[in-house]
Amino acid sequence: MQQTAQIIEMDEVKDVEFKALALPEQARGIKVIDNPTMEKANGLLMDIRSIRKEISDTFKPLAEKAHAAHKAILEQQKRTEAPLIEAEGILKTQIRAYMDEVERLRREEERRLQEIARKEEEERRLAEALQAEAEGNAEEAQAILEEPAYIPMPTVKTDIPKIDNRLFRKVWKFKIIDINKIPIQYLMPDMVKIGGVVRAMKGATNIPGIQVYEE
Repeated sequence: MQQTAQIIEMDEVKDVEFKALALPEQARGIKVIDNPTMEKANGLLMDIRSIRKEISDTFKPLAEKAHAAHKAILEQQKRTEAPLIEAEGILKTQIRAYMDEVERLRREEERRLQEIARKEEEERRLAEALQAEAEGNAEEAQAILEEPAYIPMPTVKTDIPKIDNRLFRKVWKFKIIDINKIPIQYLMPDMVKIGGVVRAMKGATNIPGIQVYEE
């Protein structure tokens, strides 16, 4: 039964294709030079419109069937992949949590080492200031205590296995905080709104920067 239906559908397609193929030659055979030939051209246009509707009526159910089949296949694929997506989510969550914890410990160790370096720097400066004061250089001692301290940030490296970079990726996004400061090259005209005004006002449209024309 299904095979018979497909044969009927193909016959219908071939029929409208045959009708459509004949029309360009008919159109080329008409030269509009007076009212009768204009009426003949208009009649052929009406035939073309009729055949186009017939084509639409022929292909629409075929497209709907193809769309339904495509949708069913995608739904089946989604159901088949669902367990994999679930397993992937479980593993990614654990890996992400571990990486976050390693990063937290790394930063904590950097802060600890920086604090040690800060105390050592303070002790060094204090010792130098006391030495200068003992030598009778009170101003130098004060200058040593007041000079800005430079404490380099220590770098702590983590030792974790390398992972596939495709599993995790950084996504850069944005939000508008002041639309008035956005350069004009990043702004897009509202084509829908402009088109609505032009269709309503026609030749009376008056929008700066917009030229209205009839086609």
